[in-house]
Amino acid sequence: MEKIVRAGNILLPLIGLGTVIYYMTCDTACLYVQGTLLGIDLEVTGILFMIALLVLNVPLGHRFEEVRVSLRTVLLASALGSEVILVRFQLVNEFYCPYCITFGVLVLALCLLNARSMKLPLALAAFAGGVLLFHFFFQGSITALF
Repeated sequence: MEKIVRAGNILLPLIGLGTVIYYMTCDTACLYVQGTLLGIDLEVTGILFMIALLVLNVPLGHRFEEVRVSLRTVLLASALGSEVILVRFQLVNEFYCPYCITFGVLVLALCLLNARSMKLPLALAAFAGGVLLFHFFFQGSITALF
């Protein structure tokens, strides 16, 4: 099972990076939806997020294992919380971005993959933090398609 988790922790962020990069080159429906967090484009935050997850796969020895697991927990749980707000944004605006949904599914898959190693109180706090951060500091817009 540990090999599957390790492989998934590398493969899924790579797919996430590919998804964001493909989204950045999209010239169809994706052109009409944009979002920022604290003024930073969500494309940039998505890339930085997936790179951070990849970096957390670098073995640093047992001494830093607990820190690595805690950082992964915070990143994944807060991202899952932020996805709640991003999915809500799509539902309210009745505009569904396949790349945004794919990214959200990858975040959910990573959370499920790492659930056994996550510390529940830390995960719940980070989830709430992600929801609050995006609730107050996410700005999204959809340009009319006509």
